Amino acid sequence: MKRILNLREIGLLVVLLVLSSAVQAQYKGDTFKQVKASGAGTISLAYVETPGFVYKDQSGHLTGICIDIMKDFVDYVNKTKGVNLTAKYVGDGASFSGMFDKVKASSGGVFGLGNITITDARKKVLKYSPPFITNNAILITQPNVPTLTNLSNISTTFAGLTAYTAKGTLNEKRLLTIKQQYFSAMKIAYVSSSLEAEEKVLQDPKSFSYLDLAFYLDAVAHRKPLKRHPVGDKSSEQFGFIMPMNSDWQPLMEEFFSANGGYTNSVSYKKILTKHLGDTGVKLLEAVQ
Repeated sequence: MKRILNLREIGLLVVLLVLSSAVQAQYKGDTFKQVKASGAGTISLAYVETPGFVYKDQSGHLTGICIDIMKDFVDYVNKTKGVNLTAKYVGDGASFSGMFDKVKASSGGVFGLGNITITDARKKVLKYSPPFITNNAILITQPNVPTLTNLSNISTTFAGLTAYTAKGTLNEKRLLTIKQQYFSAMKIAYVSSSLEAEEKVLQDPKSFSYLDLAFYLDAVAHRKPLKRHPVGDKSSEQFGFIMPMNSDWQPLMEEFFSANGGYTNSVSYKKILTKHLGDTGVKLLEAVQ
C-alpha cells in the first residue's frame, strides 16, 4: 500500500528539488590558490556562440577571438607560474542570459566568453577581465527599408517595423533609449540571442535590430540580405571576460593583459583579430575606436 506524503514531507521534497536545480545551474573550476598549491588544475570556460568571438569551425571545434585569447592566457599562466593549467568548455553556447546567469552562480575558476559588455551594473554581480575589444553595434534592416538619415526621423522611416533584441543586452538598452527619445510606438519583440535577432530580421521584412560588429561582418561575408544604417552605429562599450564574484583569477587576468607592453598591443593579439574578423573587419573596428 502506497503511503501519501504529508505537507511537511512535500515541502522538504520541493526544497531539495530547488537546491538540486541550483547546483546543476552552476559550473566549477579550480581556484588559482588551488592550482598554485598543487601545481596543476582546470578552469571552466562557459560561452555564448558569437561570430568571430566564439564559433565552431568546419570540423565542429570551438574557435574565435575569445578562444584564442584564453589559450594565450593559459599559456601565460603555465609559463610564468610554473604550473600545468588546462581549460575545458562547459554549456552549449546557445543563450547569452543562460551563460551569464550560470557564471554568476558559479564558483572558482569559471570564465564567461563572448560578446559580454562591461557595465557598472554587471560589475556589482560579476568580476571582469580588462577589456579586450571595443564593440561597434550596427543598426540593420532588410534592404527594402528606406535609409535612415537621422535617428530623430526613425518613427517615420521605420514606421510599422518591429525591433528584435535579446533581453538584458546593451542592444536592448539602445533600442529602449530610441523608443523613449524618438519612437514611442516602437514594438519590441524579445528573442534568446543576437543570432536569433538576426534570423528574425532576415525573415521579417518589417523589422530591425542592432547587431554587434562580429555578427554584421559574418552576415556580410555570407552575403545575407541585410542593410546597415550608419547613422545608428554605436561604439561606446567594451567587451571583457566575466568571472564569479568569488573568483581569485581576476588579478592574473589583469597581469596577463598588462604584461610585456600590453596584450592588446601584441603581435599575437593583432593576428587573432585578423584571423577571425578579416582585414575588412579590423579596419572597420579601427575606424570606430
